[in-house]
This record gives sequence, C-alpha cells and structure tokens, in this order.
Amino acid sequence: MGKNITKKIKTITLVSNNYWTLYKFRYDVVQMFIKKEYKVILIAGKDSFHTNFKNNNITKIFLPIDERGMNPFSEIKTILSLYRIYKHIKTDLVMHFTIKPNIYGSLMSKILDIKSISFITGIGHIFLKKKSLIKTLITIVYKYALSSNKEVWFTNKSDKDLFIKNRIINNDTNIRIVPGAGVVFKKYPIMPKKKDMTSFLMIARIIKDKGVMEFLKIAEIYKNDPNTTFTLIGALNENERGSIDREYLKKYIQNKAIIYSDYQDDVTIPLREASCLIHPSYREGISTVLLEAASTKTPIITTTVPGCIDVVPDESYGLLCEPRNVNSLRRAVENFLSLDQDGKDKMTGKTFIYVKKNYSREAVLKNYERLDDYIN
Repeated sequence: MGKNITKKIKTITLVSNNYWTLYKFRYDVVQMFIKKEYKVILIAGKDSFHTNFKNNNITKIFLPIDERGMNPFSEIKTILSLYRIYKHIKTDLVMHFTIKPNIYGSLMSKILDIKSISFITGIGHIFLKKKSLIKTLITIVYKYALSSNKEVWFTNKSDKDLFIKNRIINNDTNIRIVPGAGVVFKKYPIMPKKKDMTSFLMIARIIKDKGVMEFLKIAEIYKNDPNTTFTLIGALNENERGSIDREYLKKYIQNKAIIYSDYQDDVTIPLREASCLIHPSYREGISTVLLEAASTKTPIITTTVPGCIDVVPDESYGLLCEPRNVNSLRRAVENFLSLDQDGKDKMTGKTFIYVKKNYSREAVLKNYERLDDYIN
C-alpha cells in the first residue's frame, strides 16, 4: 500500500508599516500567493484597511508601530513585538516593506535565522538630509540588518546606487530592481474635457517632501485666472513628519486658490478628468501616481528626481521642473498651457507605451513568483 503524502503548506509573511500600504501596493501580491495555495501572514500597524483581507488562508497580526516617530520607548516596543511575533510564527520567508520593517524585521530575521527579503520602496526623509548623527546611525544599523537578507529589492537604480555609495550594501549583495507595485492597464472610454478650461491636479499625502508647498504657491499665482483650476487630493495627517499645517492649507481653500479633497482610494476618474497631473516631489521610490497618470493618458508635470525621472525620462514624455523650485514649476505650467492638443497627445501616447512596457503589474508579479526558489 502506498503511503499518504502530506503536501507541505508554504507560508510567506509580508511586513509593512500599516495595512493601507499592503492593500494599496501589495494586494495583488497577496492574492497571487493565495492562488498558489500559500498561507499568507500579514504583519502591520492596525488601520481600517485590514478589513480588505478576508481570505481564510490569511492571518493578520497587528504590530504596535509609530510609522515616522523616533521615541526610543516606542521603537523598543516595536522591536520586542517583532521578536515575539517572529519567534511564534512558522514561516518560510519574510518580505519587509518600508524603512522600520526593513531594519527591525531584518534584524529579528537575522537573530532567529528566518529567510528574509527587504524591499527598499523609498529612501525616507533621513537620507534627503545632509550628514547628521541620526543618518549615520541608521546607515550603520541598515548595513547590519540587510547583511543577512537573501535579496534586497529597490524600485529604482538611483536608490540602489545610493545604498552602495553609503556602503549599506555592496556589489556582492543579491540585488533586484522591481518597479514598485506596477500599474494595471485598462481600456478607458474617452473622457470629454472642457476646451476653455485647464484643470491641474495633484494627488499626494499633504507633506512638504511631495512638493505640496510648491503646488500651493503656483495655485495662488493662477487663482484669478478664470481658465485654470488647481485641485489637491490627499490625506492630511498633522502628526506625520513634514506635514502641512491644516490652518495653512485652509487659507488656500478659503481664498479659492485650490479645490481640496481628502484621500480617495480610486483616483482613476479625477486623473481622467484632469488636463494635467502635477507631481513636484523631492524624491520617490517609483511614483505610483505617475504610473496611474500614464496609464490613463493624463499629461504630466513632474520633477527631475529619482522615482519621477524613471517614469518621465525626458520632455518628450512629460514636462519637467526642478524640485523645491517654484519658478521652475511655473515655467513648466506655462509651457503646458502653450501646448496644442497634438503636442499633449504625443507625450501621453509615448508615456503610455513606455510605462506599459516597463511598469505593468504583470511584470512586477513575476518577481514574486520566483520566490518559490527560497521555499522549495
């Protein structure tokens, strides 16, 4: 008689700051592993988005984590919680996303001899600053934490080069460039736009590093122009580092320089209705909103920084400006206003083809499919 062979259930764990990031950027990854009959463990700070993960093969664990704070007691609590969680769960592989899980999670994986991969989805505000004690300390800890990772993923080459330059990783590290979350391409019907009205749109968290201040100042310049509108969509969290003061933002709303809307889960319709997306960010991993704009053939104005220039390589794809530079952004807006429809169509058509070739969701998922190599 033949022996009954019990099929091993593979388990993968995804760790992030919050469930919003897992839902917004990794939902299809989770679904892919579920279809492959994996057990999936999700570890993240608790928020309302955890309710979007309902499959019986998904285990949700809430992590006490202050996403951007640096209170020593809070950080120790997060580290100890991760240690207890990692010691308790049985997982074949852990994937870390965002800076604190990358550092703390990798350290716990190293201590407990758990296979892990870190995905550097952005360098964080610390690395945007010049030399400082905190930057030096994070660099040292990052180097030690990532040293035991099976792989380190980056969303763009610039961030990878920065980590090598700062000796956090070296050329012997198993490195992979993965284009963020990618974007799903759909066939949209043509959205009619008012020919006598130019609507500029910005979609971002209401923080300075996204270039919100520059957007507000440009909107102020054009507030008396009856043929332009400026709309800002995004969540305002005054506890977040670098956030815009609510009262300051309210001035621009009350004087009708901008139209403001809170966070929206699906920004497809606002993008399709807009004449142009403005994204004056100081730095990105890979800007998801730029990918979404490209997929909807919305013209783009963005900055010449990593994560943005990767989507809009030159001005045949979209209009470019310098970061932190209102005058440069104003020139880009003026140049857009002078473009005829044929010029806009050529840009959006070229960007659409480029992004579809390099940043599709299908291409991103292939990187996760090969993780079986670490589990079999």
